[in-house]
Amino acid sequence: MPMSFTRRRYRTAAAVGSGLLAIAATYVVIQTSADAADVPTRPDRAAVQPEAAAPRTPSATAASSGAPGVLAATPTTAPSAPPKTQQPAPSRSQTADIPLTGTQVAATALPDQKEKRWRPISAPVTQPLDRAFGLNECVSVPGAVDWQQQGFISAQSTPAVQDTLSFPDEAAARAAYLGVLDAMKGCAEKSRALQKEYKLPEDAVVRQTADTRSGTAWMRRWTGVQGFSAPGDQTNHVYAVQHGQVLALLHFDEWDAKAAPSYDLSGDAAVLRTLGAQLAG
Repeated sequence: MPMSFTRRRYRTAAAVGSGLLAIAATYVVIQTSADAADVPTRPDRAAVQPEAAAPRTPSATAASSGAPGVLAATPTTAPSAPPKTQQPAPSRSQTADIPLTGTQVAATALPDQKEKRWRPISAPVTQPLDRAFGLNECVSVPGAVDWQQQGFISAQSTPAVQDTLSFPDEAAARAAYLGVLDAMKGCAEKSRALQKEYKLPEDAVVRQTADTRSGTAWMRRWTGVQGFSAPGDQTNHVYAVQHGQVLALLHFDEWDAKAAPSYDLSGDAAVLRTLGAQLAG
């Protein structure tokens, strides 16, 4: 029976994305299960739970599997160097930092910084990928060989995350970007189908808010289904930018339970330009 990944939520000082990232008060860990439904995995949309308990260490299997989810506290260790007489091709873990170093936006450049007062949670963490990357309920990105994640937290204890994926070449990265665009076109329909399944109001609305030569931005307003997303009324902001062999996926959430939405969507084009400039170096 194929291995699959499910989520388990714990009321602790949160882990969101890279290592033990303290976002709000939720710790998410991927647990392997031979009989669980096979679902994409992401840690960064967890619901806020105020109670705290001792955090659990992420599953070693999950952390090393390449499945998007909780990353190890440090980047994957490269294998020992071979004898000098050998000239093997670089492995994924050895090349992970080459295309991804310096691609992270600064917290001060994130959307709605004046209101959100974003700050980074830790240094970015990189690991190799050997399967599709799940961004949200709508988007799954195949073909990436390395993944870097940078997490941020707002003054309202809501998350922002930049996931940066590297591909074997520019054509593969472009194909992945176009796949994201195609998936987001059907995101409202898919989101409403999930709401119906969970007996929630079928109120999901998704619209494109900006685009540039290399990037596109979207907004999704809905009653969230717990899983990839936190439960409850919320607005999700998603940005995808491709440059060379790299695809950057930036997103942040506004949770009504924390604060009324404050972000002006007219700023999305500037966000795309900033992210594109960062990728271009």
